[in-house]
Amino acid sequence: MKQFFVILFVGLGCGVLRAQTINTDRPDQTESSAVVPAGSFQWECGFSSTWRPTFGGTFRELALPNSLFRVSLHEKFELRVVHQLNRNAQLAWGADDVVLEGTSDVQIGTKIQLWQREGSRTEVAYLGHAVLPTGDSEVTGFDYGMVNKLCISHDVGPAWALGYNLGYDLADGRGTFTYAMAIGKAINDRFGLYFEPYGELVSGSHYASFDAGLTLLASDQWQWDISYGTGINHRMNYTALGFSWLVLPNR
Repeated sequence: MKQFFVILFVGLGCGVLRAQTINTDRPDQTESSAVVPAGSFQWECGFSSTWRPTFGGTFRELALPNSLFRVSLHEKFELRVVHQLNRNAQLAWGADDVVLEGTSDVQIGTKIQLWQREGSRTEVAYLGHAVLPTGDSEVTGFDYGMVNKLCISHDVGPAWALGYNLGYDLADGRGTFTYAMAIGKAINDRFGLYFEPYGELVSGSHYASFDAGLTLLASDQWQWDISYGTGINHRMNYTALGFSWLVLPNR
């Protein structure tokens, strides 16, 4: 199996670097088709700020931070936990008021590799998270939910990669179709960049967005990232900064 390069924060496969180089699901919206190495632990952490217009001002959502914990007990599947601290504030008519603040609902799930063969340029995985109503009263959804994604990636050359997701989420008694497609480019053996259209269809409305980002591979087991996104047919902007750390088992 080919090893993954720094650009594989987008979950793609684009070349050989060194054995067991970190492969992350952040910072883009497209989840990787890869599972972390068997017996290893990976922490992906980010800080993001999102702005949306409101009457008389803007609504700002802060994730301080959002964390994804990944543990693999087998080469074909991993266990995952998502945890986030939220601080939502509204700036209207010159006054900045905190509207919501607290810990969001925990997500517990898995990623299972469905297709991966020696010599194949395509990988397929299923990702599923159960959303548990464990958050603080200000930010919880007060109900159970489910996140489902089919994650597909293609190795399309020594410096390019392509990955995409198709998903269906259940929350608040309604379903949401999601999609994302990330195109990655290796700049050199340390830097990678990507750009990505993504969106969702919910209650008859389509929200299309676009983002792009840059990663720095500090070592085989440590990666930094920065990204920016904006709405295409709706008004939204976000910026994010994060890091990922891979802890390999003792051999």
